[in-house]
Amino acid sequence: MLSNFSIMDFYRELESSLATSTGELRKNWASTIIEKDLSLEALAPLLQNDPKVASRFLWLLSDVGISSPDKLRAELPVLFDICERYHPDYKNAFASFWLYAGVPAENEGQAIDLLFNLIQSNDTNVTIKSRALLVLSGLTKKYPELKNELRICIDDQRDNYSNDFRKRAMKIRKELE
Repeated sequence: MLSNFSIMDFYRELESSLATSTGELRKNWASTIIEKDLSLEALAPLLQNDPKVASRFLWLLSDVGISSPDKLRAELPVLFDICERYHPDYKNAFASFWLYAGVPAENEGQAIDLLFNLIQSNDTNVTIKSRALLVLSGLTKKYPELKNELRICIDDQRDNYSNDFRKRAMKIRKELE
């Protein structure tokens, strides 16, 4: 990158290149975001772009969370608020973000509601359901009163998807005992 780094130039690069980006390129961008401590909120208008750009931006956020969970976690509350207000169809991505970075305390109530809804929805893919189960399982350590509801959800969903999902669900269920 140039020594005179400009977040606006970086934004324009993302805007023009995200739609056709590779995983390697997104990892490089994630490194830039982390190294330069760029505001994810400042990049969030990419969610208003073409759906392909917006979805790749969500993937980029995952790359940030995998490489620097603290960086993503610090900005999750504002990103969740933006998605909730303007892009509710992108909230499913938070199951992944919360898995990588943890659930910020100020989002725990919203997270619990969303995650249970994701698990129970027929429109949620099995990967997101699995991640939602893992995040909720972690939250039961702080909120043990959620265990029974999570057990019920697992019993309801475990046989509806792949064998891998069933195994993961049953392992989580056993840990809830």
